[in-house]
Amino acid sequence: MIVSHRHKFIFVHLGRTGGRSLTEALARHCGPEDIITWTSGQVPGQNARGFGRHDSAREIRAKIGEHVWNSYFKFTFERNPWEKIVSRYWAYASGCHGKAYKRVWQRLFGKPLSFPAWFRMRVWQGRLLGLGHIRLPAQYSDYTERGRIIVDFVGRSENRAAHVALLGERLGIEIRDDLRHGSEFHHERKPYTELFDPWMQRIVERVFRRDLALLGYRFGQPQPTNALWIEDGCVREREPAGTTLAAA
Repeated sequence: MIVSHRHKFIFVHLGRTGGRSLTEALARHCGPEDIITWTSGQVPGQNARGFGRHDSAREIRAKIGEHVWNSYFKFTFERNPWEKIVSRYWAYASGCHGKAYKRVWQRLFGKPLSFPAWFRMRVWQGRLLGLGHIRLPAQYSDYTERGRIIVDFVGRSENRAAHVALLGERLGIEIRDDLRHGSEFHHERKPYTELFDPWMQRIVERVFRRDLALLGYRFGQPQPTNALWIEDGCVREREPAGTTLAAA
């Protein structure tokens, strides 16, 4: 997460979307007064006391105030929800999530839970705790408020290079996005369509219904690659890949 007073932008970092790498790329342009959360990579963080890496847009707005929020350019990146779930699984299977209860199975049997077993565990954890299905990384509410989008731009991980270039043009900086934190955890590259049975598909479509309606992802269908340009809480334009994003 970044609040850049130097370049007047706010980056809302959603999990499993390559946000740590983008944070580091953007941090190269930040000044000493800017707020940058720690990434566990090359960015130690600065001025970030009270801020979290995955603070929602509403949380950031509450911390920096309406005036700054309304006058800065705000953006985030999203991702195919099935791919995002698989990425979360590999973070677990690789042991980067260090809570002890998540490592019990590995200690007992010498290997992590299978993907279907892990998925069911996440669903039932949410149900047993009365949390619905929030154990899956549905993040629509992290950049919306009462159904309205409160950022100005939503890029896609599937078309990351083009959308980062659009952001660089909009912000007036050259973003050298040459890092890929997190990809080292993903050891098996099966197509996601081979990993979800019909019950799992129904769960994803239910949990991510708002994400899917906004972003247009469909199971097994070609990935949308257009960026979303937002005005007054609504999608003004679904920017085609390879076009120029005009400054507001």
